[in-house]
Amino acid sequence: MRITNREVAFDGKYLQVVRKYFNTDMGEEGVWEAVERKNIYGKGAVVIVALTRKGELILERNWRVPLESFVIQFPAGLTDREGESEEETARRELLEETGYRAERLIPIISVPISPVLTSTRSTHFFAPDAEFVGKREKEISEEIEVLTVPRDKISDFLLNLPQDTELDLRVPGILWILEKRGLI
Repeated sequence: MRITNREVAFDGKYLQVVRKYFNTDMGEEGVWEAVERKNIYGKGAVVIVALTRKGELILERNWRVPLESFVIQFPAGLTDREGESEEETARRELLEETGYRAERLIPIISVPISPVLTSTRSTHFFAPDAEFVGKREKEISEEIEVLTVPRDKISDFLLNLPQDTELDLRVPGILWILEKRGLI
């Protein structure tokens, strides 16, 4: 396939809906609507899989406006500051959202967030020795409950989520990758 044209169908403050016209290898023409972020630099987002010095994984029970529901996720954020590296963004977001500071960040993987909807990718970092320092700064759109779950209890937790809470499937997927790489 190849993209032959693109046009902006909607232009908001932070997002655009773009129509992408394409031709298939068989010569067929098609159109796909995609969402593009306007307020990001680089790939788009970072996700931090943090482990405390006590061996607890740091998760968030995060209210997500589009779902109108809480979601279990890792701390994360947009790369929305010009000149800030992904690693700097990861350190800042972990501290702002959870009050934990990471001494080390190990890059794990960069993956598409929702490839049928957007080209935004998230780069995942592993923080093996996060330390609570107590400084949290939440944004107006954030309602976050910070959860610490012992590493050996994570499966039970994910299979028995709090009421009215959904699971971001990247959580077990990234944990699997970390296990296979011998990091947790």
